[in-house]
Amino acid sequence: MAQQGQPASGNAAHAPWTTQRDADDYRTVVGRCLNEEEISSHFGRRTSLTLGAVRQAALEGSFVLEAFATTRAEYVSYGRARHAAGLAESTFTTARTALRVDWWMKGLAAALAAAVLWPPVNLFFAAGHWGYGYTLLFLAVAVALFVVILARSQGRPHNIHTVSDLAYAWIKREKAASRARAQRNAWTTELADVAVLPQLRVVVKQMLGSDSDTLNPDDGHEGLRDVQDPKYVVHSRAERLLRQKLLQLDGGTIAICGPRGAGKSTLLRTCSARADRSMDLSVFVHAPAEYTPQDFLLTLFGQVCEQYLAFFGDAPSDAGVFAAVTRQRRVLHLARKTAKWLLSFTVALALLILALSRPAVLFYRHTLKPRVLDHTDSWWRAASTFAVDFWHHHLVLSSIVLIVAAALVKPSLRRAPKGPPSLNQRCQRYLYRLRPVQNSSTAVNMGVSRLQGITFGRARTTSLSSVPFTFPQLVTDFRDLLADIARRHQMIFPGARVVIAIDELDRVGDTDQARRFLSQIKAIFGIENVYYLISVAEDVGAAFVRRGLPHRDVTDSSLDDVLYLPARTLEESRSLLTLRAPSITATFAELIHALSGGIPRDLIRYARRLIELHHWTEHFELKDLAPTMISEDLADTLDGFRTLLSAQEWTPSNGHLLNSLHDLVRLLHSPTEQNSSEARAKIRDLAADPSPSAPTGRRGASEPVLAGVAQTLWQEASACALFSLTLLEIYAEPDFDGRRTRARAIGRSGHAQRLAEARLEFAASPHSARIILEEIRAAWSLAPAHR
Repeated sequence: MAQQGQPASGNAAHAPWTTQRDADDYRTVVGRCLNEEEISSHFGRRTSLTLGAVRQAALEGSFVLEAFATTRAEYVSYGRARHAAGLAESTFTTARTALRVDWWMKGLAAALAAAVLWPPVNLFFAAGHWGYGYTLLFLAVAVALFVVILARSQGRPHNIHTVSDLAYAWIKREKAASRARAQRNAWTTELADVAVLPQLRVVVKQMLGSDSDTLNPDDGHEGLRDVQDPKYVVHSRAERLLRQKLLQLDGGTIAICGPRGAGKSTLLRTCSARADRSMDLSVFVHAPAEYTPQDFLLTLFGQVCEQYLAFFGDAPSDAGVFAAVTRQRRVLHLARKTAKWLLSFTVALALLILALSRPAVLFYRHTLKPRVLDHTDSWWRAASTFAVDFWHHHLVLSSIVLIVAAALVKPSLRRAPKGPPSLNQRCQRYLYRLRPVQNSSTAVNMGVSRLQGITFGRARTTSLSSVPFTFPQLVTDFRDLLADIARRHQMIFPGARVVIAIDELDRVGDTDQARRFLSQIKAIFGIENVYYLISVAEDVGAAFVRRGLPHRDVTDSSLDDVLYLPARTLEESRSLLTLRAPSITATFAELIHALSGGIPRDLIRYARRLIELHHWTEHFELKDLAPTMISEDLADTLDGFRTLLSAQEWTPSNGHLLNSLHDLVRLLHSPTEQNSSEARAKIRDLAADPSPSAPTGRRGASEPVLAGVAQTLWQEASACALFSLTLLEIYAEPDFDGRRTRARAIGRSGHAQRLAEARLEFAASPHSARIILEEIRAAWSLAPAHR
């Protein structure tokens, strides 16, 4: 170990390792660490970041010295164990050399081997026929030979002692070698996990540069495929507030409002089917726009019945589907079952008679004597004679006895009174009634030949029709059934509740239609221990917030509380992307958050788009992926505006605007021109001109050429162009980290969260969104967008 005090500064071959095998072990550990996914996934992301470059860095003197210093204690322990194993190996070699095997030793070994092998030889070759005499004689000869050899070897005592020394040295060598292997494994494991792998991370990070966060890995995005998978749901503050509201109510209606894609459906599913409340009876139902209130309530009625039956393991009966056909099927099934039972009974009885016939004959011959049968016959004759005589001589008394016996054995003509149907039966009956019309037709024709002049035929048609519910009756029956279900569920599972989640109520037409729909179905609300969770539009939630003001709204009496589901903050968006796509770095998460405005549905969509762009372009850098992603998003947005603008009336004085928009969209859709200076200039022109004027020579320079809806749409398109231009100038320019640090130092306008707020502000007004964007541009030291 003296060499360890003066480690060399060269490569691993001249490192402070004691032996060449240690250097080889170090190289093996380095190769294994280089194959780790967290290291190998970065190869090729920078020009200088290659497998050979990282391996060369791991074999440099400073790297090796650091690894040696980190694992010095384990390496010293391994060296001691290896030294002990070497000493044990030397002792074993010496004992093996000292052993002198002569004919006396060979004879002794042969005698012992013969004594051991005699029993199996006798068993396998002589089948044990060599008796005890041969065995005793053989053992006696073996013992005598052993004694003679032992007596003759008194002059050579070193042979016997050498054998024992050799056995002891072998055992000691094996123990020392096993301990050395264990210490070697412990050292190499410590070397990989504590020394080499952490240093390789540092080396890779240094080779990536200070802006390594702007590189996007291409793996680890399984969570972007299945949006509905509950294991990728990130619990938010809104979910905790909703659970608190549920705990504070003994039943009621809570509306959830928020922008489209904010996660209202996910929140409804999460809170209506929680894993820690498996005893809750949960029903999740959609409310599409084409549903009328009565149709919706019929659907909800049926789903509640089916869910209740399924909860207790009782499948819905098919008795309500073509009852006549079902009755015929039951009769046929009963006939088949009876025939099968009779056949089985006949076969079993025949086998039983065949099995017991012979024992019965033997029993009769050896046990039942003729005199026993004679006594039995005489007793039967005496009893029958007594009964006949009694009937003839005591007519009245005999009649009374027979009447009493007949009264006791006669069947009951009165049906036992039935109790009220159970909840399961009620659910089955309601499911039958909720099916509207059922028809069945059966025809049977029977006859003889026409030559005899007689024909006979019969036809039967069955038609069943359930009586449709009226809306008041439907509401009453549904409330009664749901109240009984909630009451019984609470009795069976104390603390459990019935949760009915109604999703997509915000899609039932416009706001007025949604309010009318809510006012018509609110009659089913207000049941104890029944919780309704409803997703509504933002304006419906705003109307509830304004309750108590001079203008009353239907939400005052329909809803008990409203929970507003806002867009995700930057931290929440990072948590969501970290869970679903851990490979997306923080910088790319900021860009996706800004593009989506923090809306979860758009977060996932833009994350998928980022992965697609990486696979298509094979780029990793933010400066390469961000321009393409932002330009294509702006192209899709402007395509939508062109579709809306094309429905307006255009004149020769303003047609050039639509043409310029067409040119910009064409440039943005072109992979080779979307990042050109021409495309950037056209984006800047659109962003700087929210109210275009007529060209010089046609109209006054101050007179706008657009009005009405066209003017509004153009202003919105201009605001979107300003937003995309701001993102391009922030994320697609060099020195992003330095500019971000300076922008954050200015204040709130320099943070990525402010970009997401500007994106959401488009839903309110493009003018207020432009104000926020101008503040952001000032914080990032960008030129103002106005002319």
